Amino acid sequence: MSTRQIQMWASPRRILLATGLIDLKFTLPVAIRQALTYKAELKIVHVLPDAAAPVVDPVLMMYSDPDRMRRSAEEELKGATEQAETAGVSCGYQLVSGNVVNELIEIAAQWKAERIVAGSHGKSKHHIHILGSAAESIFHRSEVPVLAVGPKNVQRTLGPNDRMRIVFATALNQGARRIAEFALGVAENHQADVWMVHVVSNVVQEHPTAGPVRAYASRMMQDLIRESGVRKCNPVCDVVYGQPVESILAYAARQSADMIVMGASAHSAFDARFIPGTAYRVLCDSSRPVLVLKQESIWVQTGLTAEAI
Repeated sequence: MSTRQIQMWASPRRILLATGLIDLKFTLPVAIRQALTYKAELKIVHVLPDAAAPVVDPVLMMYSDPDRMRRSAEEELKGATEQAETAGVSCGYQLVSGNVVNELIEIAAQWKAERIVAGSHGKSKHHIHILGSAAESIFHRSEVPVLAVGPKNVQRTLGPNDRMRIVFATALNQGARRIAEFALGVAENHQADVWMVHVVSNVVQEHPTAGPVRAYASRMMQDLIRESGVRKCNPVCDVVYGQPVESILAYAARQSADMIVMGASAHSAFDARFIPGTAYRVLCDSSRPVLVLKQESIWVQTGLTAEAI
């Protein structure tokens, strides 16, 4: 994938908000803020279940009256659109019926969305990380960056002299260069302060090898910054020790980050058949939006290798 495509994704002109309606209270403000930052067009999309499909879950019995559900959804979407337009965003909505994930992915492709905003649902009562079946599939299948927003999202009110704060968690693996180009491009477009952090999980800080590992990771991060071509942001590079998920979330909290940016391997991070990977678990536990770009969506992994987070 070309550098031009990475730059387009870092500064999207079309943002799609995939909503189940109940999540609008915490996803819509973030989507509006994103659209204002990039001067982007916003489309809000809701998919009603196929009326012809049999209802097997009692919770979904409410869909037994499709006309009523459509009218209710239409009112919700109109209200959300008006809220975005009042904030100064060019916004429209689309209401369709069918398979939720298939419809959302198709609409995003046809509309040429360059970013998808979607709600995440945190952990289940059994402490298994979940995003909800529809949202999880969106993350797994989307070829464009996805911004996950959870119900515990805390959004700072930025004053005219305040700068957005972004933590970019880098794995320093095969896809690190393109992910860094994307993440630092996002930081530039937001005129944000940015911290680039790498987590070392298999070396304790007191071990004699910790110093060389830190130095090596720091050099690699500096190389990524030079190769990314960024000019308007000067990332702070940091190496921390510990478990990846807990370390990334704790680091973002210490920096009072407004957003976490990271890459992920679709086969390890988003496929529910496997043990959830780092990116997936960060999405579920984060109290701030997490912007994720799948490695497999933009290049064949070659070149840079190092310890993965």
